[in-house]
Amino acid sequence: MKKFSFKLKIMSSDNENISKQDYAITLLLLLLSGSVLLSASCGCMANDKEPSLHQPVIACTIPPQEEFIKEVAGDYPVKILVMVPPGSSPHTFEPTPSQIAGLESADIYIALGSGIEFENRWISRITQTYPGLRVVNLSENINFCSRAGSIKDIAVTSGDDTGAGCDPHMWLSLKNAAIIVNTTAEELAVLRPDMKENFFKNRDNYNQRLADADRKIRESLEDLKTRTVLVYHPAFGYFCRDYNLTQMAVEEDGREPSSRQLADLIIKARSEGINIVFTEPEGSTRQAETLARELNGTMVLISPLAENYLENMQQIAEKISGIP
Repeated sequence: MKKFSFKLKIMSSDNENISKQDYAITLLLLLLSGSVLLSASCGCMANDKEPSLHQPVIACTIPPQEEFIKEVAGDYPVKILVMVPPGSSPHTFEPTPSQIAGLESADIYIALGSGIEFENRWISRITQTYPGLRVVNLSENINFCSRAGSIKDIAVTSGDDTGAGCDPHMWLSLKNAAIIVNTTAEELAVLRPDMKENFFKNRDNYNQRLADADRKIRESLEDLKTRTVLVYHPAFGYFCRDYNLTQMAVEEDGREPSSRQLADLIIKARSEGINIVFTEPEGSTRQAETLARELNGTMVLISPLAENYLENMQQIAEKISGIP
């Protein structure tokens, strides 16, 4: 204090040498210092509230799920990580290290739980890497059909029971999609309870659109003369089940048919007047093109994995309704 007082006295004694401008500069520096302290204080207060401003990060397996999540979230901003990107197959796709690393920021992983190969290979690895990541199983309350596409349902209430013998493509049913959307809404409400009413309203609106599309598709397929659909990959069993169609698949358990099996299939297809082969753009179309030529018919592309789920389901119905 003595030293400080001494300096003040010197300043006072030499006051005539200190201009008003010097005082103004000193005052300005003091004010700026106060501003910095105030900003730091406000920053700490803002950080205390940061968790409520956190943007949820939701991981899922396939592109159609992204539409379900977006429709439920509505205007509420969420970040979505789709593990199997558009154009890839969940039967064979392997994620990159950066994709796995990206899951570190995820709040939840919404898994199909249907026995799809990607999840069979990777979900346990993901949970081992990120033990705190909550994984939701969408397969609960889904009635599965066999891989052969039989009409008889396999009732499954736990994801632990799915896999062997079940068709994993359960999202290709508008009725199943409604169940998936319900679960998605419930999980988003857990992340943001204050938004629950909005999420449930968005869920109801989207489910109404699913129901409207289901009714229109049913009407469009009602008068088909041939109710057998020839597909290369057996992904459309649930679609066929919903609309009283029969799926005739070229592949069986992911394997291409032998020459004998293919010859038998061609004879059967010809006997039923089938000349359209449906196949997927996500894989090779060479064998499907060859089969179409053998039937003097055409190959038509339909995708089980398109991002625009509802529009895609309607397009699939339109293409199948074009069967002569």
